[in-house]
Amino acid sequence: MTNVRLSRRLAPGWLRVQICWIVPAVATWLVVSWEVARPQPWRDEVASWSVATRTVPEILALGKNTDGVLVPYYLFLHYWISWWGDSVAAMRIPSMVAMTATAAAVALLTRRFWGNKAGMLAGLLFAVMPAVARYGQEIRGYALATLFATLATLALASALEKSAWWRWVLYSLCVALMGTSHLLSVLLLAGHLVMAIVLGWWFGRWRILWWVLAAAAGLSAILPLTQRGLGQQSEQLNWLDPATPKVLAEVAGAIFVVPLVGGVVIGLAVGALWRERASAAALIWVSALLPVGLLYAYDQLVSPIFVGRYLLFCVPLVCALAGATLSVLRLPLALVAVLAIGALGVPAQLSMRRDHSGTDYRSAAQVVLNNARPGDGIIYEPRDGWQFVDLALGYYLRDRAPRDLLLQSTELQNASLWATECTDQVKCIGNTRRIWVVAADYSGSPFPFRASPTNELPYGANSVIDRYYVPLVTWRVSGITIALFVRPPTV
Repeated sequence: MTNVRLSRRLAPGWLRVQICWIVPAVATWLVVSWEVARPQPWRDEVASWSVATRTVPEILALGKNTDGVLVPYYLFLHYWISWWGDSVAAMRIPSMVAMTATAAAVALLTRRFWGNKAGMLAGLLFAVMPAVARYGQEIRGYALATLFATLATLALASALEKSAWWRWVLYSLCVALMGTSHLLSVLLLAGHLVMAIVLGWWFGRWRILWWVLAAAAGLSAILPLTQRGLGQQSEQLNWLDPATPKVLAEVAGAIFVVPLVGGVVIGLAVGALWRERASAAALIWVSALLPVGLLYAYDQLVSPIFVGRYLLFCVPLVCALAGATLSVLRLPLALVAVLAIGALGVPAQLSMRRDHSGTDYRSAAQVVLNNARPGDGIIYEPRDGWQFVDLALGYYLRDRAPRDLLLQSTELQNASLWATECTDQVKCIGNTRRIWVVAADYSGSPFPFRASPTNELPYGANSVIDRYYVPLVTWRVSGITIALFVRPPTV
C-alpha cells in the first residue's frame, strides 16, 4: 500500500496515463528514425516512387490496369512528395510517423484492459520489434494499415463499452482508412465481429447492430478497391505459389521478421490468457488469429496470396497481450525483459539498416554515372519482371541516364509499371558506339540464376551485340551485372 501511495505522489494519475503512451512513442521514433536513409529503396519502394511521381490522372489510369488497391496510398504519397520531395528519408517519414503512433495506440489499447504499466510495457515491446523497424522504414502502406487497424480495435473496445454515435463514427473512419492503406487489413474485421458479438451480449445487444452499421459504412469506402483488386490479383501476385503447411507453421517468423523474437512474444501473449481479464485476452487473440487463418484459406482455395508482411497489423495485438503478461513482474525486471527480447533482434535490426534486399540499384547507377559518355545507349533487362531495373536506375540517374535504346513506350504511356521494348531491335540500336547492359539476377522459382552481360537480352539485341560489339568491361554489384560493349571503328 505504501508503494502505491508513493507512486501516486511521484506520478499523479493523469501523468501516468501520458507516460504510458508517450514513452513507447518516443522509443519507437528513435528506433525507426535511426539510419532511415541508409537502406536504398527496394523494388516495391521503387514502384511506389515511380507511381507517386506521376500526375493524378496518370495514377488513376494505372490503377485501372494494376495496383488498383494501392491507388489511395499512391495518391497520398504523390501529395506528400509535392510538399517534402522524393528523397529516401522524406518518402519514408509517413511510415515512421505511423509506427510511432501505433506504439502509442498499442499502449492505450493495453491500458484499457490491464492498466498503465501493462500499456507502457506493450508499447515498448512493440517498439523493439524488428518488424516495426523494417516496415517503419518502408515506402508502402503497411505501417499506415497497422496504425489504423490498431486504432480501429481501440475505437471498437471504447464504443462497445460506452456506446456513443461519435465513437462508432470514429471506428468506421478507422476501418475505411485501414482498408485504403492496405486492403487485406480488413481481415481484422472477422475478429472484430466476434468481439462485437461477445461484448455486445454483455453490454447491450444494440451494440452489435451499431457495429454492423459502422463496419458496413467503413467497408463501403473500400468496395471499389475490393472489386478492382480481385480483378487484378492474378497479375499482381503471379510471383507467388500456394503456401505450404510449412509456410503456415512459420508464419510467426514471417510476420515478426525474426522467428525467435516472434516465438518469445507469442509465448508471452499466451500467458495473458491466465491473467485477469482473460476474456479480453481471448478476444484479442481471436482478432489476431482469424486474419491469419482466413488469408491462408483464401490462398489454398482461391489464389496464392499468403505473404507474412500482409499480416503486419497482427503484431500490435500480440504485443498488447505480451505486455499484459509482462506486467505481472516488477517494473525494473519487466523492462529488462523487454530489452532482452529487443536484443534478440539486434542482428536483424543492423542488417535491415544496410539494405532491404539483395539488389544494389544504387551502386549499379553509380557505375553508369562514373563511366558513361555522351552518346551512350543503355539496355535494361529484364523489362517485363518485378526487378524494376529501369525504374530503380531512373531514380538515381534522372536526366543523366544514357539513351534507352530499346524503349518503344514508357510505363507512363502504358499506364503501367512496365515499359514496352521495340520489336525491330536492330533498328533501335542503330549505330550506337557504346552500349550499357544492366541486367538483374532472377531470384524466382523454380530456377533462379545470375545475370550475365547477355543471357537476359532479347534475341534481336543479343544478335546485334554478339555480331557487332565487343565487351569492354563488366562490373558486378549485389544482384546486378553491368556490362559496357563497344562497337569497333571498323564495324
